[in-house]
Amino acid sequence: MRKCSVILFTAMLIFGTRAVYADITVIRYPRPAAKTDSHFDYIHELLAEALASSANKYQLVPSKATMQQGRAVHEMKYGTGQVDLLWSMSTDEREKALIAIKIPIDKGLLGWRIPFVLSENRQMFKTIRNLRDMENYSAGQEQDWPDVKILEHNGLKVNTANSYEALFSMLEAGRFDYFPRSIMEIWKEQELHAGKNLVISQDIALHYPAAYYFFVAPSKRRFAEDLNNGLENMVRNGQFEKIFLKYHQVAIQRAALKQRTVLELQNPFLNPANMPLSRSELWFQP
Repeated sequence: MRKCSVILFTAMLIFGTRAVYADITVIRYPRPAAKTDSHFDYIHELLAEALASSANKYQLVPSKATMQQGRAVHEMKYGTGQVDLLWSMSTDEREKALIAIKIPIDKGLLGWRIPFVLSENRQMFKTIRNLRDMENYSAGQEQDWPDVKILEHNGLKVNTANSYEALFSMLEAGRFDYFPRSIMEIWKEQELHAGKNLVISQDIALHYPAAYYFFVAPSKRRFAEDLNNGLENMVRNGQFEKIFLKYHQVAIQRAALKQRTVLELQNPFLNPANMPLSRSELWFQP
């Protein structure tokens, strides 16, 4: 299914008009390590729409090998040609190394987290009222995700894994107590891992300031400009909001955030002064 999606997406970018373009720029993004990327369809529809009106034509293809975020950032920073485009949670460090397209493609949803827990522990967080109540529980995260440092900075225990898929098995085996996932990811992940003894806790949500941006390698500045201009046009004409709701409205409703105890966390790795917080149309509000 993914292979077909990549081919279709590429065709949309190259053959979106009747004209034939000899000058097509290849843009590579990291081949996901996960069997199914829960963001894949949404991200690619945004990209296709944003680049459709560009005078420059692009072919987007996955990297030859699977690649974790840290490796992708390194390849882009040093211009190796292995990766040109990444979609990821932002940090000040990543914004210094790469070109950040500062339109949060998640509208901040990535910072709203609800946890997977073992089925027999579904009531585990029922009495949680503040972060201090979480001190005896450990979270699971992939080792190079920015979330690791955010959770630890707020006094939460974190166990890490070398791969995303391993986290589900580790939680099931009791290696840690909960696996916090964004409300834009967790429902699809629940479907994909339905065979595991895991449920979604109904009692708490973790929240911290976060922005999920497209990042572009410094060597692909023209592509960054075209992508930024396309996304800005989408925000102005309402297409961005339309696509966002198409993929995420049901997830937001199912999360029922107003019925949960929300635990507010600090994110010292992303300077609010560098975020487009004054543009209310770019952010989700529960």
